[in-house]
Amino acid sequence: MEKIFNPKSILVIGVSEHPNNLAQNIVANLVDFGWVGDLYLYGKKGGVYLGHEIQTDMAALPNNIELAVILTPAVSVPDLMRSCVKKNIRNMVIESGGFSEFSDAGKVLEDEIKAIAKAHGVKFVGPNGISIVNRHNGLCLPFMRLSPVEILPGGLSVISQSGGLALTYIGLGRKENLGVAKVISMGNKSSLDEVDYLEFLITDKETEIIGLYLESMERGRDFMAVLENCRKPVILHKANTSEESQVIAKSHTAALAVDDDVVSAACQKFGVFRVNSFEQFMNCAKAFSIPAMRGENLMVVSRSGGHAVVTADAAAAAGFKLPPLSDEFIDKISQQFRAAVIKLTNPLDLGDIFDIDYYITILEMALERDDVDGVLLNHVFQAESEFDATLRLVQKVESLQKQYDKPVTLVLFSSVRAVAALMEKISIPSFSEPLAAIEALSVSLERQRYLEKSVSLPALLPDVADDFTRPLFSEWIAAARQRDQTLFADQAMAMMAEYGMPTVPGALVRHPQDLFEEAEELGYPLVLKAVVANMTHKSDAGGVLTGINDRQTLEDVGALLFERFAVNPGFCGVLVQKQVDTTLELIVGARRDSSFGDVFLVGMGGIYAELMDDVQVLPAPLTYEDVEAMVDRLRGAKILRGARGKAGINIEILSQVLARLQVLLNDYPEITEIEINPLVFSSGHGTIVDARVVVT
Repeated sequence: MEKIFNPKSILVIGVSEHPNNLAQNIVANLVDFGWVGDLYLYGKKGGVYLGHEIQTDMAALPNNIELAVILTPAVSVPDLMRSCVKKNIRNMVIESGGFSEFSDAGKVLEDEIKAIAKAHGVKFVGPNGISIVNRHNGLCLPFMRLSPVEILPGGLSVISQSGGLALTYIGLGRKENLGVAKVISMGNKSSLDEVDYLEFLITDKETEIIGLYLESMERGRDFMAVLENCRKPVILHKANTSEESQVIAKSHTAALAVDDDVVSAACQKFGVFRVNSFEQFMNCAKAFSIPAMRGENLMVVSRSGGHAVVTADAAAAAGFKLPPLSDEFIDKISQQFRAAVIKLTNPLDLGDIFDIDYYITILEMALERDDVDGVLLNHVFQAESEFDATLRLVQKVESLQKQYDKPVTLVLFSSVRAVAALMEKISIPSFSEPLAAIEALSVSLERQRYLEKSVSLPALLPDVADDFTRPLFSEWIAAARQRDQTLFADQAMAMMAEYGMPTVPGALVRHPQDLFEEAEELGYPLVLKAVVANMTHKSDAGGVLTGINDRQTLEDVGALLFERFAVNPGFCGVLVQKQVDTTLELIVGARRDSSFGDVFLVGMGGIYAELMDDVQVLPAPLTYEDVEAMVDRLRGAKILRGARGKAGINIEILSQVLARLQVLLNDYPEITEIEINPLVFSSGHGTIVDARVVVT
């Protein structure tokens, strides 16, 4: 990776003297951005471009060139890669399109270049992308002309699956005084993907903030493993989440969608800030480019009372506290007011002070206070008469926030031209409205809390592995594969019990007369459940009967249940269970995800599981904190934690169930999905009442 971003020699393949040749732009960008190194050009027709001879014979080129950049028709790329390998070139950038994103024939070509790379130890960027930029050494390889004036050097690195979005973020960053360290357009990411680039940027000394735009995520587990050691802020703009977007994404970068809830859960777990718009992305980036907000106490300084009120509402909604002003603070400021018509509070309305230079004193007084963690400055100024004073103010903001290591978010109101001119003369970002600044401060505070929390390693759920009856389960799994890929309900319950999970007592009976023997052993009240292949929702089909309190009722309804389902070829009996008291119900589950591995689910259970759709998911491995966080993010969290004198769920029991599900998944790779619905709680006890196990 080091030679891809810091090569000492580059070969650009596909250059000609034709005025419309796109590979010329790669060469011109390298010259304009000041890249220093040995530059070689190759093309079929030869010639000269910008003083460099265009070679027509690969054999005439030196060996061991550190990076080759290919921009030719897709069909020619495999042979060009082989020629590079012969010259011992092992790092490449393939900007050509026309691969798997285009057609089946293109996919064959892409498989071929992947095979060449694998066979010869080649790593390449692309194909089907605008390639990479390293703003700190002049490396600029996109096939369109770019300007060094429009791409400032800085600390923001962008990994993008779309070349167009990569350029958009560069442009937005320029407008907001956010300079660039590295830019990566991954394209089809056939060799190197976001995990590889993320791993590189985490240790890159010039990268301070990492932004990603992704349409697909094939290596979710590796993605999380890299994030676990990342102390730099990461922003993710994940698209391709709807059926409609998948169509264009497939043709765009050969992307496939992953479960969006799992992506969001992984972001929450590892402190990644997921955004859904360019504005949110830039607000996050701006938040991370100034000192961190380390507490909830905010001072709002405003030149307009209306702006102050709007800001106070936004701050309160975000959970910030506005500490009152001290008497000393008020006394000192009040001397500058022309008339005692404004009450001095926080937010501080400076509408009666026209000496903008004095605002600097006020800001410094605010930042000096121990009970102020950050300042939001709403500044309305006249474009002509107050520009110079405003410039002095914002330049001082730049130095003050460094001096006190506290954020000052600038919200500027004036003419568009005046604000743009002001931004050209400073190096910090500003915001267009108070709400955006508050959101940025919230993001900053959230990240700070994540960093503080992640210093200590949370306890993983316990290892509960034991010697279970695996041959029996293997037989059940093999039979389920031949049937409908689902274990029978009694088998699923037996599996949960064998793995040490609390299950309700029960037994499967195959004839009505056997009901009474089991009833005597279990005791009333009872629940009867029809066990039928291919029947997921037993209640909807009338396959569950509850509240059976005596022998006569059992005789009447039991016979009815057998009669109702005996005609079904998948019917194999009735599960008789002890009916348990229920206060609260949870749905608990686990499934395999092709990208993120084992994913766990917790939600409101019973008949409300699908009606309310109140669930939380999280990829493995789980900690006790993860389990509590999943419960607390549910809309029904207050109920589950205990409300109005009623006991809540037992988190320890829930954690044990999830831990044992993990062991079960580890033991049986054939299991693709487990659903416990419900796990019921009453008086602090938890019991599994029903379970479903799907295999493949």
